[in-house]
Amino acid sequence: MARFVRYVLSPGTQRFALVRSFDDSYSPAKDPYRKMRLAVQAGRRTGKDEAAMNSAVQNCRPQVRGHYIDIARGWLSFIEPRADTALVSPGTARWHTTDLTVRVTPDLVLLHPDGTTDALKLHFYSDPLTTHAAEITLWLMNQTLDQTHPGARPMVLDVRRRREYTRVRPSSGYASWLESEAASLAFLYRRHRAA
Repeated sequence: MARFVRYVLSPGTQRFALVRSFDDSYSPAKDPYRKMRLAVQAGRRTGKDEAAMNSAVQNCRPQVRGHYIDIARGWLSFIEPRADTALVSPGTARWHTTDLTVRVTPDLVLLHPDGTTDALKLHFYSDPLTTHAAEITLWLMNQTLDQTHPGARPMVLDVRRRREYTRVRPSSGYASWLESEAASLAFLYRRHRAA
């Protein structure tokens, strides 16, 4: 999903270079925030969020320690008033168009005591999450909640800045726009592979 959102938001002149980079498959070694994502999930699973954050900070590479400290502060500030939530494992979903399939998976689902649920996608990066990126992510999550966790409220959280995004754009027009972007991405990817 992150790659598709990046493509949609990238200027036209940069799109082909971005598509070429998609040949690099995901690798945990290339994901500097994977351990923090796992720590967030472990902390919610056990109810020991602070201990999980401290462990992640103490055991990370020195090059990312400052980033991990910022993320830990942001996450603990966000989760403190939600300490009574339980972790639910989300399913993996697919958003399909004629030309492209996009995998959409929340990072975690939080179950509140009243039975309501929030499906969260976490933004860990040092650059602030843009409203436009959050809107696209929320729209994709909303389209696939029946596969990941029916009835959940989609949320994108800019963890470092503790900023929550929950407003989902109406489908009218938005769906057609993203379907056209998916067709454009698929076309450029086919051209790249054929070159």
